[in-house]
Parts: sequence; C-alpha cells; structure tokens
Amino acid sequence: MNATTIHAVGILRRPVCQLTVALGMLALCAGIAQAAPSVADALKLKPVQNQVDYDTPESSDIEKCAIKAEKINGMTAWVVRGPNGNVLRQFADTNGDNVVDAWSYFLDGLEVYRDIDGDFNGKADQYRWFQTAGSRWGSDRNEDGNIDSWKLISPEEVAEEAVEAARSRNPARFARLLITEADLKELGMSKTLANRIRKRASSSAGAFKALVQSGDVGKQSTFSDFGGMRPGMVPAGTLGLKGDLLVYENVWAMVSDGQKHEQLQLGTMVRVNDSWKLIDGPTIGSTQQAAAPIFFDTGGGGAAQQMAGGGEAASDEVQAILVKMEKLDVAMGNASPTSLKKLIAERADVLEELVAKSSPGEEKEQWLRQLADMLSASVQDRNYPEGADRLKRWVDHLAKEKASKNIQTYFIFRSMQADYGAALAAPKADYSKVHSAWLKQLEAFVDKHGSSEHAAEALLQLAMASEISGETEESLEWYDQLAKNFPNSQQARKAKGAMTRLTSEGKAISLKGKTVDGRDIDLKMFRGKPVVIQYWISSYKSCKAEHAVLKDLYGKFGGKNFEVIGVNLDYTRQEVEQYLKSNPLKWPQVYESGGFDSRLANEMGVNILPLMMVVDANGKVSNRSVQAAELETELKKVMK
Repeated sequence: MNATTIHAVGILRRPVCQLTVALGMLALCAGIAQAAPSVADALKLKPVQNQVDYDTPESSDIEKCAIKAEKINGMTAWVVRGPNGNVLRQFADTNGDNVVDAWSYFLDGLEVYRDIDGDFNGKADQYRWFQTAGSRWGSDRNEDGNIDSWKLISPEEVAEEAVEAARSRNPARFARLLITEADLKELGMSKTLANRIRKRASSSAGAFKALVQSGDVGKQSTFSDFGGMRPGMVPAGTLGLKGDLLVYENVWAMVSDGQKHEQLQLGTMVRVNDSWKLIDGPTIGSTQQAAAPIFFDTGGGGAAQQMAGGGEAASDEVQAILVKMEKLDVAMGNASPTSLKKLIAERADVLEELVAKSSPGEEKEQWLRQLADMLSASVQDRNYPEGADRLKRWVDHLAKEKASKNIQTYFIFRSMQADYGAALAAPKADYSKVHSAWLKQLEAFVDKHGSSEHAAEALLQLAMASEISGETEESLEWYDQLAKNFPNSQQARKAKGAMTRLTSEGKAISLKGKTVDGRDIDLKMFRGKPVVIQYWISSYKSCKAEHAVLKDLYGKFGGKNFEVIGVNLDYTRQEVEQYLKSNPLKWPQVYESGGFDSRLANEMGVNILPLMMVVDANGKVSNRSVQAAELETELKKVMK
C-alpha cells in the first residue's frame, strides 16, 4: 500500500462515540478519501482515557503544523507535526485495510499514549501508556471506553489508580486492581493461603466504601508518591506456588490535598504475569493502620506461620528459623561465588530444621521439595557439589522413614538430575556417553516409578531426546505414553502438542493469538499465500540469525508472495518489547506470557529452538521443521 492511499476518513472511525468529530469534517473527508484531513480537525481528536498529558499547540500555531501520510515501521499513518517538526499525533493503519486502527498522542516528541482497535471494528478495545507516561496497558472487552482489566501495570501505577478510584468515588476502578479467582488459579498455592487471600480480598469493597464515605480522600486529592519496603521473592514450591512470586508488603500511596498530606495504606500487592494486584482494601493512616502482612510477617499472622504449621501460629523457635532463612536469602542475592557455597549449605541446614519442626502433610512436603530443588540446582550449576551426596542421604532417609511415594520419587528424580548435570560439567566429559547413560536412567526410572508424578517429566525428556536424534517414531511413542498415563499434567499438554507438530505435514494447523501490540492474529487470515511460522526467544543467537534470513527473504518475496508470523516465547513481555525496539521486525509477533509453558508453546509442543514451520497457501503444513539455510528453497516450492 502506498503512503497516500490510507483513507483520511479512517481517522474518523473513532474508538468510542464520545470522540466523534464535527460533522463538517466527516463530510469533507468522506468526499475526498485520498486527501489529508486538516491539522485542525485531526487535533480535535482526544484520547479515550482521561488524565493523559500530551502536546496540543496553541491556536495561533496550528497553521504552522502539518499533516501527511508517512511510513512508520512498515505501517502507513497520518502524522501531525508541530512547528518544530516534532510529532504531535500519529493515526496508523496497522493491518493494511486502509482504515486507521491506532490513535497515538505525543509529548515532547515521544509517544505517551495509544488507543488501539485490536479487532478492527472501529472501536478501541485497548489503551496503552508509554515512555514518560508509564507502562499501563488496559483491556476493554465490551468496548465501552472503560477499562475492564489490566494486562500490564506497575506497583506505582496500581497505587496511583487506587488514589484516583477513591478521589473519583469509582468502586469499579478500584475493583479491577484486585486479585481474582483466575489469578489464584494461575499462581497455585495451598488451600490455607488461598482462602486467607480470598477472605482479605472479599472485604476490600467494604473498606473502599468506608474510605469514600469518610471523605479522607477528597475530590481534589492527588497521588504524589509511592512507598513500601523493597519487594521480596517467595520461591516456587512454597505454599504450593507454581512459580516464584514477587510480593510487596505494607504498600502505601501518599495523597495530597492542598497543604494536607495523608498515607493511603494499600496492604499487600503481588505480581501476576505482567500485572500487579492488590489484596486488601485501602485505609488512611500510618503503617499501624495497615492490614497485617501476608507473606513476610515473621512476627505473627503471616504466611510464614502457615508454612510452618498448617496455618496455626508458629512457635518462637520456628519464627527464629524463618528469620534466619530470610537473612540468608538476602545474603545469597549479594554473595560472591566464593562465599555462595557456604551460604547454600547454611540454607540447606535451615530448610532441614524447618522440615524437622513441621507437622507431617502438605506443608512439610513443601519444605522438602524446596530443599530438593535447591540442592539439585546448586549441584548442576556447580555452586555446591556436595549437594549430590546430601540428596542421596535424603533418598535413603525418606525410604527408611516410609515417606509418601511422591516425595520419595521427587528426591530420587532430583538426585538423578544433579548427577547428570555434574557429569556434563566434569572436565573432559564425553557428552555422548553421559547423555546415553542419562537416557538409560530415565527409562529405568519410568519402569520402576511409572505411576509417580515425576515419571511424566522423565517421559517428556525421553521423547525430546528421541526427537532431537531424529527418531520420530520412537519420540511419538514416548509422547503418546506420556499423554495417556498423565492426561492432566502440564507435560501431557506439551506432549499432545508435540504429536500434533510431528504429524502435521500435509495437514491444516491452528494458530491464534494476540500480537505484542495487542492485535488479533489468526493463521486463517493469511489463507491464499504461504506462511512461515517462527518460534523464537530474544536471548537465543540462533533465533536472531533466523531473523536476518527472514528479513532478507521478506524483502525479496514478502507481503504479496508469503507472510511470516513470529511466535515469541520470552518469559516476560518486557523482554520481547525491548528486543523489538532495537530490532524491529515487519511481520506480526504473537505473544502470551509463560515462555515454554505458555499456551502458544504447548499447542505445538515446542521444547527446543530454533523452530520454523512452513504452511502452504491452503493452510497445510509443507515443512514442520525447516532450517534457515533451506528456507528460500522451501518457499520457492510452495509459492509456485
């Protein structure tokens, strides 16, 4: 599409009705679709969300501004520039249909806010803040101009939103900051902790109502500062958590109203994917008026007590152990390689103390799992080689103690992994022999402990090893055994996807998702021309090398002759956004948080990168794993 063909009337397909422009402009642009709209008319458009600080020239300077169609990162956009050449507005067509679907506003030459029509129906369904305006990304599912949920929001912005909700007497605005049932499911945790969080969150609406009725946050109040102790990481496995959980306790926002300054206590805040969530209702007052900490309350009532004794108050002895571990965690974060070994050994001692003091059951096994994970990882990264023997002693001890089969096999498997990692790291290691011995160990583990939950991981690794070796039939057998024996496991989802991918040639596949900038993508949209699907991660050199090849081929044949869809598997959105900022790619990049455990990775069983697939014009896979050097030949074949 040439830069001059974007319809001027497209600017007027406003995100919501409150932004309609004077009828005179609509008639003018409808009559001259190829002509640029006037600067004055373009500047009448406003962001859907309020409280956006952006540049608007004085009326006397409007005639010195200019508007014209420009190419921006491969997209066509109407760009309004001020008298000094700085960009003031940018109204872009992101999907090539000659209609504007992204409305951007600038401050001091930087884009600070964007309304996005992600489903291309003329109404905004996403709102994003950038650069000096922050990092918020809101979703508006019913397209009514009100944010329903946050896809991305920082702790500071949560605090600011909470103040604004109180100032504007808007309970819905506060409610969308709170942790949800879906969040609890996503995080995974013990029933005791989940119930405690539910109870705290359920009372937050009443606390917000009381705050509004008190008038302590006036209608002229403003957010002026954010406060709280530095965030802390709750390690995976603790309290049943699926992954590490980043937590702020005792968060507060400073509220100003003229000469009056108050602290708005917000309690505990946790990170769920790319968004921070509140648990407690807001109260005005000092830290003493804040809700009790949930995770780091070593003095009473917090999660530390629950971890130590099924939710009952922990003894003074256990409290002292927990304090020791917290201090060790801080020290390990700043330790030199020479002192780290000693600290790991001390932390293992502390975990063993907690195991000894915990009652039998879920909480005790959580400490045991954390101990096994730490020892195994420390052996594999060579920070604590003695951990291998320590793991073996625990394997023997648990067998004599007749501990549950699950915890016994957990230690057996982590011990195997530690030995494998140590063997690979040994000087002059014969990698082929080490790997062959590892596979035999895995098979023996599956034979002996086939019903344990850890057999699923063993089966997955056997299947992956066979796939890498090119033994597709053997790989499919392992994947099939995994899917049948452990149908509800995370590994089974990966196995089913891998089976789909390995048997995909000549078949149609499905790929749907949202791009990094919020657009909906469906592989079916590109029916009629071949598509290259590249799975990638920003830290892999091999993936970056593929980008160079794809850029070259896209320049030769792309757009009309074939398309590319990137599927990024970075763990966080910030990683891929940072990469794309310095390495812009012309084709869409689909993203969902979760990395190799995300839906996008599981649907095709993506375990190993690089990986590129080629789909023909009929939507059927012509090559399920094409190498970069072979890609041009493959494309020429399917483009015929």
